[in-house]
Amino acid sequence: MYELTLAMYRMEELIPNEENKVLFGNIVKSDGFCIDFIFYRRTFGENGDVTLIQNHGLGVGDFSIEEVIQLYRTIFLGPGRKAVYTVAMGLDGGQHEIRRCITKEYYHLTGSTVYAKKLQQAKDTAGITAVEAATPTAKTARSISFLWFADYMLPNMDRLFTFYGFSTAKYRFNQYQGKQRAPEMMVNMLLNGKEQKRKTKK
Repeated sequence: MYELTLAMYRMEELIPNEENKVLFGNIVKSDGFCIDFIFYRRTFGENGDVTLIQNHGLGVGDFSIEEVIQLYRTIFLGPGRKAVYTVAMGLDGGQHEIRRCITKEYYHLTGSTVYAKKLQQAKDTAGITAVEAATPTAKTARSISFLWFADYMLPNMDRLFTFYGFSTAKYRFNQYQGKQRAPEMMVNMLLNGKEQKRKTKK
């Protein structure tokens, strides 16, 4: 149940009835961290009267280049091998602002690098690094090789289960949260730039 009183509107004011000032789009989106309420705006006709947007079948021919430059932020997006995305901003034929988010920066946003460092320190302290380094491969078609793997894992299984028990659940959940937040943060970087993103984070 979502509290709509903070928006200063009653529910009947949000229902499209051609008399209210705000049209609720009957769409509520959530990613688990924030909630988005979709509203439709009224437009003013040629005579200054308020009309509702009823037809949404717009095509490319319905927009002029002047309207696009004035009302929209044009972004040309392309993927890359070393970058999650690379974009060119604007429609200026002679100069473009280039923005990108490299893969290393994406993993930093998800918290994977911090988690991997903490996990490696804990593994070194508990001696798990040596156990995992000496583990025979289980990806084999030879039965004797798989028996070597089973013979090695059985005496070390309790030790591994103890290390990867509930104590690491907090860090795995934090990493999951980071993966959920990273796309939104990258979009913010794409639209506002990295420096503005850092200021808002502070």
